[in-house]
Order: sequence, then C-alpha cells, then structure tokens
Amino acid sequence: MADWRADISRALAGEAVVVKIDEPLAEHTTFRIGGPVDLWVEVGDTKALARVLSICRSRGVEWWVLGQGSNVLVSDQGLRGVVLKLGGRFSLITVQGQKVRAGGTAMLDDIAEAAGQADLNGAEFLAGIPGTVGGGLHTNAGAFGKSLSDVLDEVIVMDCSGRTREFKKAELARDYRRPVIGQGLVVTEVVLRLKKVKSQKPKVRSQEIRERRLAKQPQEPSAGSFFRNPEQEPAGRLIEQCGLKGKTVGRAQISEKHANFIVNTGSARFSDVYELAQVVKANVEEKTGIVL
Repeated sequence: MADWRADISRALAGEAVVVKIDEPLAEHTTFRIGGPVDLWVEVGDTKALARVLSICRSRGVEWWVLGQGSNVLVSDQGLRGVVLKLGGRFSLITVQGQKVRAGGTAMLDDIAEAAGQADLNGAEFLAGIPGTVGGGLHTNAGAFGKSLSDVLDEVIVMDCSGRTREFKKAELARDYRRPVIGQGLVVTEVVLRLKKVKSQKPKVRSQEIRERRLAKQPQEPSAGSFFRNPEQEPAGRLIEQCGLKGKTVGRAQISEKHANFIVNTGSARFSDVYELAQVVKANVEEKTGIVL
C-alpha cells in the first residue's frame, strides 16, 4: 500500500492538489465518525481532478468524492483508496439572468442565498441544507415537497477517465431521494433555472426556512434525516410512534428533538449507529408493517 501512495504523491507533485496520508475521515463528516483513508487528495480545478482520476484508474485504486460529509457514515476501519475533496473554483456560484451556475462543491445553502439576493424564486427549499450540490445530486436532496431535480437545467460531470460530459434536464433522473446521475461520475458544475420576481420574497422565505430547520433539528453531530420518508407516513413520525425517541446504542441516540435523526452524543462508533438503525428498522416494521 505504501508504494502506491508514494507513487501517486510523486505523480501529483506540481499539480494544484493537497495530498495527505492516513487522514482521519471523522474530521470531515458531520457525524464525526470515520477512520483514516489511505490517501486524501484536495483538488482545485478540472485539470488537477482529471489528473488524479487518470492516475487512480491506471493504478487500479478505488476512489470516492466527499462533499460536506453530511450524508455518509464511514467505518471506523476507514477506507482503502483515495478520497477526493473538491475546492477552489468548484465552490464558485454565479448568477446569469434566471440561471444560477454553481461548482460541484458549492453549498446548497449558499445557492439559496445567491438566488435570493438576485430575486430568483425556486431555490428557497435548499436553504439550511448542510451539503454540497454535488453530494445533493446523489440523493436528490430537498425539503418541503421539492427536490434538487426540480430546478436543475444542466449537470456537468467528469468520468473516471477524466472526460467531461453534460446532462440536460431531460436526461436527469427525478426519483425521490434517489441519485439524479449515475455512479462513478464527479459533479463539476450545475446550472439551475429559476424564476425572476420583483420582490424580496425568495430572500425572506429562505431565511424563514433556515430558522425553521434550526428550531426543529438537533444540533449534535448527525447525518441529517437518516431514513427516507415512506409514502404512508414521515419516517420521524413512525419512529416516534414506536416509542423510540431517546433510544441509545453505545453513544448513538435517536434524537429527543427529531426522531428521524440519529445523533452522536460523544465518541459514537460506526457500529453504534449501524446497530441502532437496525433496531429502529426492526421495531417500525414489527409495529407498523412499514420497512424504512
């Protein structure tokens, strides 16, 4: 393992990258859980990204992209391979008429803010979501009855060989909390098409949503809403009805504030969260017949 890490580090010398060996992923996830990754690589532009992906492909090294780390649970054993973190120009947001162009690592909340400042309506539901637009595409992130796919006009990606490709709106999947694009693709940029209005309503609405999230959601480390909402009933309501609020396994707990949040009360391990999730699923299925 040491050989390929050294080889990749040398091959990337001079590129616009930062390379770290055995980087603890607990420092990069909102759960604050996760062991070390063999190689952590930060890239700031498409040239450097293409170079890293090409090297990983030629060496047969597995890789992952980590956005804000807000929707992942990483093993305490860590990951064998490379974790990519996009920065630099990938975080830029610009407004062009009724369109918002954002890099793959731009924060969803920042997109809502930029749209509101430009009096563009339609992105308010993204306010307060603690994730990146690239990560959001892998779960079709959303809230209040709307999803990211509803406002997307175009998605630009890079594949494992370093080639770029554009997906138009009609080519994107729109399923609830399911990936909008295929696996093995890195989101480098998105374009959102919104509606221009002559009022401060989008800006005001975004702030209202942020405040609402802050009031109803726990502040302990978590991955946000843990289970997808089934058609019959919101997952949090089902979990609460089964009397599971406050249930703990190790240092993981079903939040007392919102039952669809599993929170890290301090030094929780991967196994704590995983086992607690299984307890919740089993209880809800036994008592309601619904599988989370």
